[in-house]
Amino acid sequence: MRRVVGLCLACWMCGGVREDGGRGALVLSDRVDSGAGVAELQERLLTPYLARHPGLELVQRPIAGRDQYRRALLTALAGEDPPDVFLLDDEDVPRVVDRGVALDLVPYLPRIGVDPARYDQTLVAVFRRGAGLYGLPRGYTPVVVAYNKDLLDRAAIPYPTDDWTWDDFLGVAKQLTRDTDGDGSIDQWGSAFDGRIALWLPWIWAGGGDVLCADGRRASGCLDSRATIEAMRWYAGWMSAGIAPRIRDARDAPGAIARLFASGRLALMTTGHWAIPGLRATVAAGRLHVGFVAIPHRAGVAPATVLYVSGYAVPALTLRRKAAVELAGDLTDSAAAVARAEAGLELPAVAVAARAVAAADALGWDAAFLRAAAHGRPSWGVRVGPWRDVAERLGDLMDRITSTGVDPARAAGSTARELDRLLGATR
Repeated sequence: MRRVVGLCLACWMCGGVREDGGRGALVLSDRVDSGAGVAELQERLLTPYLARHPGLELVQRPIAGRDQYRRALLTALAGEDPPDVFLLDDEDVPRVVDRGVALDLVPYLPRIGVDPARYDQTLVAVFRRGAGLYGLPRGYTPVVVAYNKDLLDRAAIPYPTDDWTWDDFLGVAKQLTRDTDGDGSIDQWGSAFDGRIALWLPWIWAGGGDVLCADGRRASGCLDSRATIEAMRWYAGWMSAGIAPRIRDARDAPGAIARLFASGRLALMTTGHWAIPGLRATVAAGRLHVGFVAIPHRAGVAPATVLYVSGYAVPALTLRRKAAVELAGDLTDSAAAVARAEAGLELPAVAVAARAVAAADALGWDAAFLRAAAHGRPSWGVRVGPWRDVAERLGDLMDRITSTGVDPARAAGSTARELDRLLGATR
């Protein structure tokens, strides 16, 4: 009899006897995405694989929350009881792949009929090291701008197009920053400042700057370059310009921004595909009309955004390699990719599936994400091992610029030197 067992984090971390009782069950560890029906969707996606493997036990180790999942996964991979297949987020690729923890899938893919060419090659490159391939991409999102169509319609402002510039963005944001009830206080804003580097990094790229230099081994000469400093000053200046609300508790900023947008009090919001499940019900009820568009770029600078990618990998030491690689292939094939995309979770990594999903989306949302992705590249976390430490210092840098008014050039210079020491020490 086939059996799929959901296990909690406490069971995963406790050590000792294997949950499968030593009977050779295949173990899948995965991060549970938010949203109604996600667990049921995962069960449905596993059904074809289990049907082809009668008698196989498949044990699931689902963990809710990105940080919780990451801690549990890295602990399990370092222990004596790693999963046979696991979801691998892009920023953990250096720690898992570069340290030899993941299996090179190349020798096994022909045996199970998986052609890496079916995936978007920018995403495949995230999991490549030399001639080896250490994961199969499942899905991804570019960072884009969501806009409230109702607010633009009322102001007779045309919807933005993918070739819009920073000047265009500011023009729209200023027109839509208003005191709608006449009490002397702004209660509708053009945009919102988001201090998470995951969301402000693409604005720096679209302004011609970057936080690290091309080799990823230093920040000096790039973080403190003129283009980067001007981009940070421009982005951080949204609040002083009055087009973005001041949110007192930075920890609540992501939720506060989402609530303002959903309530019709925010016109333009930097976000990713993860916003779609939460917006669908509001849009379906007719309370909100939403469009998505690429991040605007500085005049004279090519459009750019960041891509966040996840995929499935197999530990190098797993004993059931063919079965494990086949499961990774099933969970990233076209059918699974389309099902996750239809649930609003991500764009499919399978290129033909992504185009099909975009063509079938009557709202045009996925088509907008796909167009934006054409100008995207993966985050620095794909290549830089200590990226989390780097990102923390960059977050502190932006916080100092916005909260204390420190000069961006001086602050960027000192942070660049600090990052040079950090990156040098980890090479």
